Amino acid sequence: MRKTPHFFTAALALLLSTGLMLIVAVGSASAHAKVPSATPGIGAVIATAPTSVAVTTAENMNPDPRKSNLFVYSPTGELISQGNAKIPLDHPKEMSISIKASGAGVYIVRWITVSADDGNPNEGAFIFTVNPNKVMGTTRVAAKSTTPATKAPAPSAGTLPFVPLIATGAIALLVGLGVGSAIGRSRSNATLATTGEARITQPRDEAAMK
Repeated sequence: MRKTPHFFTAALALLLSTGLMLIVAVGSASAHAKVPSATPGIGAVIATAPTSVAVTTAENMNPDPRKSNLFVYSPTGELISQGNAKIPLDHPKEMSISIKASGAGVYIVRWITVSADDGNPNEGAFIFTVNPNKVMGTTRVAAKSTTPATKAPAPSAGTLPFVPLIATGAIALLVGLGVGSAIGRSRSNATLATTGEARITQPRDEAAMK
């Protein structure tokens, strides 16, 4: 049985629950077609999985799916967005896409846009969580069944055990995937808030859809 998806889900859930965010500084002062809001909301925690994801951008988008699109990943890392995102001609700042039903956990939404106003390309990502209590409950039950002789100390209010270690692993996963919580930047000139530079790379399954 593969354990990676479960670790991926638990790590991201802990990252969200402790409020740790990977923030990328925007290299350009212009707004361009970045994503300030979404449904489900950026970093939101909701009870049931949605059937679609929608975003609103700061500028009108080029409706060509090769330039403006959404890619949604389930808690197990599966690409669950169906086809290409839709941008209504009468609402060029709105983009939505249908997704395949999935379970509880942390979802990643990656977006790419090209401004219809100035042609500037942007990309970024954000997460939302579905029923985190179910995810954490499953993780705790699994840990208890595999290590019956080990009794961990009860966490203090508002904290979870091993948060620093797992959160660090989650951030590494996000950097490896090229995504983060509420990431938004210019593809032409982006710098990290900390030392170094990271690029959002296009997964192979996304490239295959185009």
